[in-house]
Amino acid sequence: MSQDLQSDRIYGHARYTALYDLELGDFSADLPFYRKHLPKQPCAILELGCGTGRVSRALAADGHQLTGIDLSFPMLAVAGRAASTVTPRYACMDMAALAFRAAFAAVIAPYNTLNLLTNPETLRSCLDQVRHLLGEDGILLLQLYIPDQDLRSLAGKKRFQFRIFDCQDGSKVIKEILKSTAPHSDVVEITERYRLRFRKELPNEDWEYSYRILGHDFARWLEIFSAQGFRLDAAYGDYDLAPFVPKAHTTLLLALKKGACGPK
Repeated sequence: MSQDLQSDRIYGHARYTALYDLELGDFSADLPFYRKHLPKQPCAILELGCGTGRVSRALAADGHQLTGIDLSFPMLAVAGRAASTVTPRYACMDMAALAFRAAFAAVIAPYNTLNLLTNPETLRSCLDQVRHLLGEDGILLLQLYIPDQDLRSLAGKKRFQFRIFDCQDGSKVIKEILKSTAPHSDVVEITERYRLRFRKELPNEDWEYSYRILGHDFARWLEIFSAQGFRLDAAYGDYDLAPFVPKAHTTLLLALKKGACGPK
């Protein structure tokens, strides 16, 4: 890789980390879900896709022993620098190649992390490893994105959404999100465009990031979890912990226990 390309790559990862933290660094609406289903006594918890550490830090402050993994060095660097009375352990690791020997009382995968595993074999491998890492009464807690029928019916056409973030220095970040699904496919193509505007003494900047996620429906996800040795304990459709309704919700919060029984 040339020095220029390597520099662009490093800058891109660092820029995405900053934009990610701007959007989610102070987000806490999902914490009641994890706190509701985690053991009341302090326990060992593994977080998949910990990002800049917002969930790990909150749960570590509750007294739990947190280990967070992520593939992004810039994300982990921000997580490690964040001020906290109790510091979680962080490691750069692939969630489909977990290198742990000790068991965990809980594994969590916040904010659509598991959706990123679009390869069926990789997803099954990840869930198999998670099941083996969980203790006898262990619990898997995760958030999934469920595409609505309108998005599925677009058949290759893109849906456009946007948000505006105000920065402390007075600048603004305009985030544009384009989503599409191919016909007869459960894979969602996502492009995030960032417009950095009103920056003092700095030019405007445009930045783009594209990726794919797995967009199974509720029933298919339950089939996958059941086949990998998990049974449904609870399913919510939003952060207010209302019961999940397939045609009404695109956010799915799941609590899964180890066990051979199918979903109830």
